[in-house]
Amino acid sequence: MKGLTRYNIKIVAEVLSGASYNFQLMDPLGSRPVIVDCGANIGSFSLVCKTRLPDCQIIAVEPDQDLFDALKENLSHHESVLLVQAALTDRDGTISLKSGKNDGVSNSIFTGEMVSEASLSTVESKAMNGFLADIKERYQRIDVLKMDTEGAEWFLLDTPDSMLSDIGVIYMEFHSADFFPRLCNKLNETHVIHEAKIRFPHRGEVAWIRKDLLAAEQKNYEIRPAAENQG
Repeated sequence: MKGLTRYNIKIVAEVLSGASYNFQLMDPLGSRPVIVDCGANIGSFSLVCKTRLPDCQIIAVEPDQDLFDALKENLSHHESVLLVQAALTDRDGTISLKSGKNDGVSNSIFTGEMVSEASLSTVESKAMNGFLADIKERYQRIDVLKMDTEGAEWFLLDTPDSMLSDIGVIYMEFHSADFFPRLCNKLNETHVIHEAKIRFPHRGEVAWIRKDLLAAEQKNYEIRPAAENQG
């Protein structure tokens, strides 16, 4: 797998093993879901999706040039993959990508604890709202949205409620204490939190599932009484 470093190898291993994401949440979506992987890095999440669901449509988004090159090679043997080299923000244009302090794992358009003030590069910027709308128009739907974008998930709050309400499963790493409750309120009518790992008030991983899919998922894993012994 191209792009492995001493900083990201543990993260990649956790994704590939299923420790980071509960991929079973996708089971009610059928064999050909449309999956948007924002902050794709070198492609570990997309690779697991393609292994589990070979006919799925992947849209993988990554702004960093080195990571994008690795992503492109790692997914090169798979069909129905659209790669987008851009940062998702609140506007179309260009933006400065700041260098993470751990070899690309935390590259971000924002500065912070794990991100230096130094600019790594200038990259294309796409408005989150317009980007998701374009994907939905092109493929008629978005079934899965995964976001690990080092703060850019904030721009998801600007999208219409109708854009998010149709998405079956949302995997999210958040980086702001203000963001999490606001997105919960936005999704409250249509989704429920299936699982969450809140590491700090400002950082955690959460998986939402649409309420109608939750019923199907619970039915699939319904506990039934064991048959009585016959002997």
